[in-house]
Amino acid sequence: MENEDVIRIKEKAQKMIEKDAQRLVSTSKAIWNYAEPALTEHKSSNLLSKILEDEEFKVERALTNLPTAFVASWGDGRPVIGLLAEYDALPGLSNTEAGKPGHGCGHNLLGTACLGAAVALKRVMQENSIKGTIKVFGCPSEETLYGKVVMAAADLFNELDAAFQWHPGTENSSNYDSLNALDNKVFKFFGKTAHGSTAWEGRSALDAAQLFTLGIEFSREHMEEKDRIHYIISKGGTLPNIVPDYSEVHVFIRSPDMERLLRLSNKVDMCAVGACLATETDYEIERNIGCHLLLPNKTLSLTVNKNLELVGPPKLSKDEKRFLEENLSQRYGEFSEDILPPTGWEVGGEWRGRAISTDVGDVSWIVPTNGMFKVSIAPKGVPYHHVDLTTLANSSIGHKGMIVAAKTLACSAIDLLTNPMILKEAWREFNMRKETLKWSYRPLLPAKIEYPEYKHQAKLTPKTPLSTSGK
Repeated sequence: MENEDVIRIKEKAQKMIEKDAQRLVSTSKAIWNYAEPALTEHKSSNLLSKILEDEEFKVERALTNLPTAFVASWGDGRPVIGLLAEYDALPGLSNTEAGKPGHGCGHNLLGTACLGAAVALKRVMQENSIKGTIKVFGCPSEETLYGKVVMAAADLFNELDAAFQWHPGTENSSNYDSLNALDNKVFKFFGKTAHGSTAWEGRSALDAAQLFTLGIEFSREHMEEKDRIHYIISKGGTLPNIVPDYSEVHVFIRSPDMERLLRLSNKVDMCAVGACLATETDYEIERNIGCHLLLPNKTLSLTVNKNLELVGPPKLSKDEKRFLEENLSQRYGEFSEDILPPTGWEVGGEWRGRAISTDVGDVSWIVPTNGMFKVSIAPKGVPYHHVDLTTLANSSIGHKGMIVAAKTLACSAIDLLTNPMILKEAWREFNMRKETLKWSYRPLLPAKIEYPEYKHQAKLTPKTPLSTSGK
């Protein structure tokens, strides 16, 4: 297709999104008001899927064991372009009612922008007889890093040629940085209850939990600098004069390298085993979920950057600048109205990224996926997962960012639909990255971790050291 035709189609798509802006704003407001946390996003999921169904998308709901997941498809043949929509809220981040959930990460905008892009793409593809398929993936429970991992395990992303994502933020950028892989485990310790005055008759599960966390602390000296462990003792007993017969520790383990992640995760498991040997207690280890590091695609990220420059970043009115001064909990930095130059992790180069994690990582190991594309909806310094971001996610500032994102996603998809060489290069890079990292993707799904029955019966001698084999 001639370049002039592509420019015209992109202009048409942007105008369609502008014309549809009122519906998109009302949709994002509705999802903001629903404020449904992970795996409870029934109204939000139904609203997005119903609009797509009305727009002639074929919608499949309640996929795998996720009642709030959906896939909406329109078109025919290849390429097959995926848009990753999210819509879950966060507990306790309402800015209107203390303790209630709220959209402190802006997912009401995130999912709605994908909707806007998909509808505009469908219309320009119809008008211009462009072959290809658009799929909107309704991905629940991103905040618990769950939805896309389960969807990936069910092979829902396998037929895609490319996937696009975005996130509301404090800057306008399309970087190809990475994010950490994560292993999310719950360690359960079982003891024997007794009265505190005769504690020798019991076996304290809390003692086991505390020794376990102490083992983690001593392990930090031997961790790679970019690896992370964070934990909480989520259950530790009821009263001081009752020896706890049950305790629970929730642990996040992160790394930018999959092999290192699993080695470190196993080391944490062994800390639990040692704690139980020392306290004559038992244990269970369950993986809640685990997600892969984000495998960014520079080719797709630069395509998004080019279209972000075409669309232009959000610009604030005087009233919106006044809103920032009067409606946030404190004064922050400037609101970014510039586009940052793209930077990131080069193929074969040293890992570059942030210590946070996302379940988009699993998608990125199945199909080329752009890196962290962000559009500014907040001043610099506003934290994610904060009530101030909840406020901005339902403001005209947030809505402007959402429209910019929708336009950019639509224009980026148009490039892939009209220029097969971009996809060819994206896949070449994708395969090179996987070959360089020497890792084969397999989902880290929830499972009980099975180990030999060490317990207190284990007999340790200099000739039979403790090992992961139990021999």
